[in-house]
Formats: sequence, structure tokens, C-alpha cells
Amino acid sequence: MTPTTTRAATVRAPGVVLFLAFIDIFALLPTVAPHVAELGAGPVGVGFAVGMYSATNLPANVLGGILVDRWGRRRVTLLGLLGAAAAMLGYLLAGSVATFLLARGVHGVAGGVLIPAVFAAAGDRTQRGTTGRTFGRLGAVIGAAAVIAPAGAGVLRQAAGTEAVFVAITVALVLGAITAYLGVHDPPHRSGSAASRSTPPDVEVVVADPCERGDALVAPTGAQPASSGVFRELLRVGVVRRALLATAVMTAAVGVLAGFLPAAAAALGATPATVGSLFTVYAIFAAGVMLSPLAGHVDAGRADTAIAVGLITLSGALLTFVVAPNLLVALVGAAVFGVGYGLVFPAVAAATSSSATAASRGRAFGLFNVAFSLGLAVAPPLTGGLVDLVPVIDPFVPVSGLALAAAAAVVGSAWARDRPADP
Repeated sequence: MTPTTTRAATVRAPGVVLFLAFIDIFALLPTVAPHVAELGAGPVGVGFAVGMYSATNLPANVLGGILVDRWGRRRVTLLGLLGAAAAMLGYLLAGSVATFLLARGVHGVAGGVLIPAVFAAAGDRTQRGTTGRTFGRLGAVIGAAAVIAPAGAGVLRQAAGTEAVFVAITVALVLGAITAYLGVHDPPHRSGSAASRSTPPDVEVVVADPCERGDALVAPTGAQPASSGVFRELLRVGVVRRALLATAVMTAAVGVLAGFLPAAAAALGATPATVGSLFTVYAIFAAGVMLSPLAGHVDAGRADTAIAVGLITLSGALLTFVVAPNLLVALVGAAVFGVGYGLVFPAVAAATSSSATAASRGRAFGLFNVAFSLGLAVAPPLTGGLVDLVPVIDPFVPVSGLALAAAAAVVGSAWARDRPADP
């Protein structure tokens, strides 16, 4: 393998692994509930089966971030992929609801350690000044998986049964493990380290590329610092705090969209196919923005601008669903929502990566994935409870207000950072 080929494989491998990892996640969305119901689960059992992944995934994100920095990107990526493949086989072999739930928990842990590893590997290989564009492309990869996997799983399940879906995902995860073994490498923390020896030639490794002036980076030292100390240092970095806030609010908006848009669209006369097209439009517009030059704004030190504008755009899109008189306006709202997501995701991911070092990037993305999962897990039930208590409130309004408040917090914090000190 030539150096040029090695470099191309190293740079592209995280994207391939990420696509296969999210194929795994999204393909199960229409699959888990009917399968566990066939095993004899009632409504409570179905709810546990759907929620078990998130319940184990959240703490595993923190654990995964620690393991990524201590064990290396490649080793943890392989661990996550093979663990997820084992969970798929557990789904396939489960003969009861209890064993299925056990496999679901293992799957959540595997996913929790996998995603920080892949994001950290991508951040390590990002050339200086291209972080936003790199994570924009990775966001588009996730969007492609979100469009392809649920529909593909539905077709395969109808043609060959649920077991065929589990087998296909297992094969995809094994292919991902092969790709990771060949193309995912660890950054050189110190000369002569094992990580250094595993890094292929001609690959530029960015140790730190700060997004903003005045924020301290978490620098590696001779001894590996305690993880709690690294997490505290990361949370002291202003742009990291703002990125985590925006990430949680962004995914809260996505969760509320997934939970309440189908009913809102049905009230406007939408068929199930039309409801699906609203989410497809959102994914297409999000991918378009993330692949455009707009994703590179963070590379010019404008992460806060992209985050704030994206949150305001998400807020406006949610309000569009409140006032939409017909499906055409709802379709416009879905497109605007995609634009907002496409602005926020590359900015928050790139800001997280650039504000860490090679020695702390795994833990930085552990925090990032906690915020990502938290918004999805918490916002829909809280919004539903609020609507039950106050029926006159439209479910899109609270999260729209939250997005505006988060945008104001981002702008205010960034302004305080940039304000010149008093003489």
C-alpha cells in the first residue's frame, strides 16, 4: 500500500465507520418495537426495549471518552463495533423479552464507546483550518444513514423478516471493524509511543486548533491526568460550554420534531408517506448545508456565529409548524429546520474537537455525545408532560423558546469573552 493510499484510507475510514455505525442505529428504529412485541412484550416491555439503548448509552459516552484517550482510537473503535455486532447476534438469538433487553443494554454500551472514538479519530486527522468542513461532511454522512437505513430496514423486514435485518446489520458492523482496523489510527502523544508507531506516514495530526481567543486548551502532560480533572478543564473552556448547550438544544428540537410533527402533519391532511417526506426534506437540506462552504465558518473563528444563527433558524422552523395552514408551509418549515441543523452540527462538533488536544479529544467527544443524547432523551417526554398539563400550549413552542434563549446565551457569553478589559 503506497503512502498516498494509506493517507486516503486513514482520512476516509472514520467516515465509513461512522456511516456503518449509524446504519446500525437508524435501521433499528422501525425494527425493535415490532420484534420485541413478537417475543411477547406488552406496551411497557416495548417502551423498555426502546429506551434501554439510551439508558446504557448515556453513561457509556463518558466511559467511552475516557477509554478513547487511554486505550486509543483504533482499539476502542474495534471494541465498539464488535460489541455492537455481538449485540445484534443477541437480538437474533433472544428467545424472551428479558434476553432481548440484555442484548439491548449491551448494544447501548457498545454505541456509547464507539461514537466518541470515531469522532476523536476524525478530529485527529483534520488539517488545520478545515475542522468545520470535515465535521460538516461527517454530519452529512450521518444524514445519509438516517435517510437510507430506516427505509432499507423496512423493505428487508417485509421481504425476509426481522432476523434478516439483524444479520444485515451484523455484516455491516463487521465490515466497519475491518475498515477501522485498516484505516483508524491513534495520534502520536509522545515520540516513540505505541500510538506514534501506529500512525501512518504523510498524515498531518492537529494537536490543537483553538476556535477562539482567550480560552485555555487542555494540554497533555508527562503523566496521564485524572479523567475528572480533564473533564473539569474542558468545561472551563467557554466555547466547549456553548457547544454542549447548543448540542443539547439542537437534539431537543430534533426529538420534539420526531415526537410531534407526525400528528401535526396528519392534522393538516398528511398521509404516512407525506409525513416521511417531511423528514426526508429536513435531512436533505441539513446535508446540503453541511456540505456547503457554510460549514467552514468555524474554521475562520466564527463558531459562535454559526451556532447562534443555527439555533435562531431552528426556533423559526419550529414556530412555522405552529402556524402552518397547509402541508406546503410545513414542508418549508422542514427545509428551514434542516438549514438550522446543518449550521449548528458542524460548528458544535468542530468547536469541541478544536478546543481539545489529542490527549483529551476522546473525553471531549464523550461530553459532546452526552449532550447529544440528553436532548433526544429528555425533551420529548418533558414537552409531552407540559402539553398534558397545559393543553393550550403547542408542543413546538417551548423548544422554540429554548432555542432562542440558548442563542442569546451563546451570543452573550461570546460577547463577554471578546469585550475589552476595563483600563
